Amino acid sequence: MKTFVMILLLAILGACGLDSQAEEATRCSTRQAEYDEANIRRCTARLALPGLSNEERAMTFNARGNNYDELKQYDLAIADYSEVIRLLPKFEYGYANRALEKYKKGEFQAAVADYDHALIVNSKSLYALYGRGLARIKAGNAIGGKADLATANQQDPNMASVYRSIGITP
Repeated sequence: MKTFVMILLLAILGACGLDSQAEEATRCSTRQAEYDEANIRRCTARLALPGLSNEERAMTFNARGNNYDELKQYDLAIADYSEVIRLLPKFEYGYANRALEKYKKGEFQAAVADYDHALIVNSKSLYALYGRGLARIKAGNAIGGKADLATANQQDPNMASVYRSIGITP
């Protein structure tokens, strides 16, 4: 049904001479290799399309936030992840992604709070648990942070490499 609606929308916009804009808007990429200013424009265009569900809007904000993160535009990423949380409050990665941006800005207590929310949504989220451990250590709670890291590493020894791949180490 959603595909039909998108095709119908493209046809209508095409009849109005806007087919290239609509096509561009549907190409908001979630692939890290495609994160750049052009993809931010595509995501922004997608958000302007009528009829997107809350989930579609949230995933588009999430993709655009990921793009902003890649370009080190942390405040814009935080704003987009906040929209994800507003639209889908049960989506743990909205909180975890926003926490990571706050961590990168040196706002460690705020990062811990967002990781806490992610863990309320999904108590088994190793990504959020490991991130909270790192943020706790930076915020001055070494005991709590090390406990989080140990628990996450015990359940998945590769968690450290996930964060290391984005330049964050304990």
